[in-house]
Amino acid sequence: MLVRAVAEGDLSWLQELLTNAYGAVHVITGENGRDADRLPGLVAESATGERVGLLTYEVAATGLEIVTLNAVRPHAGIGTALLDAARAVAADAGCSRLWLITTSDNLDALRFYQRRGLRVRAVHPGAVQRARRRKPQIAEAGDFGIPLRDEVELELSLRDEEAYVRPGTLADVKPVLGLMDGATRWLVGLGRTGQWGTEPHSTNPRRLTAMMRWVPQGHLHVAEIDGTAVGAIVVGEAPEHIPVVYEPELYVNLLVTDRARQGRGLGGTLLDHARVLAVRRGIGLLRVDCYAGDDQALVGWYRRQGFTSTETFTVRLATGVDWPGQVLEQRL
Repeated sequence: MLVRAVAEGDLSWLQELLTNAYGAVHVITGENGRDADRLPGLVAESATGERVGLLTYEVAATGLEIVTLNAVRPHAGIGTALLDAARAVAADAGCSRLWLITTSDNLDALRFYQRRGLRVRAVHPGAVQRARRRKPQIAEAGDFGIPLRDEVELELSLRDEEAYVRPGTLADVKPVLGLMDGATRWLVGLGRTGQWGTEPHSTNPRRLTAMMRWVPQGHLHVAEIDGTAVGAIVVGEAPEHIPVVYEPELYVNLLVTDRARQGRGLGGTLLDHARVLAVRRGIGLLRVDCYAGDDQALVGWYRRQGFTSTETFTVRLATGVDWPGQVLEQRL
C-alpha cells in the first residue's frame, strides 16, 4: 500500500468519492463547513496503482484534524495506512495531537479509531441536527437505523507521555495547590523568588478562595496520569489589571505542572486543551500573562508554544514590591 499526497490529477476522482460518501464535497464537522476537495489530502494506492482511499485534513493550532477518511474497500488496511500517514504529517507539522469528529451512529468508525489508539474527547449533543439546517441533504437516520443527532470527537496524543485532561472538581483543589507549592519550592531552589514568592499556596486564603470559586464556574481543568493529578490550567476571563480586548477571548489564569515530570510536555498538553475549549466555543483568541522579570524565561517558553508578546504591565503586591508581567496572545 502506497500513500501519497493528493495531486492535481486526483481532483475529479476525489470529488466523485466525496460526493458519493457525503452527498457533496462540502462537509460539516462540528461548527465548521468546508469544501473537502480544497483541503490537503492523502491518497492510498494499491500495488497496481489503483486509487483505493482518501483522507483530507486541516492543520491548525488545535492539531491536525482529519476532516474525511474513505476507503474504497473495507477491511483491506486502507484506513490504517491513511491514518498512519496522517499521523506522520501531524508529527512533521509539529502538532501535538491528531483529532476528528464523527457521527454517533458510525459504530464501525468508532471501533476503528479506538482500536488504533484514539480516545473519545467529547460528545456534542445535537451537532448533526444543527448541521442539517445548513446542509439539508444530511439523512435523518444513519447506520443501523440510529437517528443522526450527535457527534463524537476523538483524538490521538502525539506527545511522548499522554495525560488525560478533564474538568476539575472540589476534590482537586488540594492536589492542585500541592502542585503549586511544589513549583514554588522549585523556583526558590533556582533563586527565582520573584515569580511566585516563597510562601506555600496551600495555606494562602486568597489562593484557596480563588480555587474554590473556579471549580463551580468550570474554569479549572486537571491533567492526570494513572489517576494522579500532574498539572492544572484555569481558563476564563482576564483579570481586571490586564488590558481589555474588544472581542471574545479565552484567558489562561493559571498553569502549573508537576516539576517531577519536567520536560514531558505537560504544559503544552494543557495549553492544547485550552485551545480546544476556545475553538469549541467559537473563540479565536487565547491570551495569557506571565512573570516578565529576571531573564524572562517564562515569556520565552510561551513564545515557543506559539504565543506572541503584546502588552506589559506592573502589579503592586501587598508586600509593596512591583511584579512585572507580560501579556501574550495566540490567534486560533
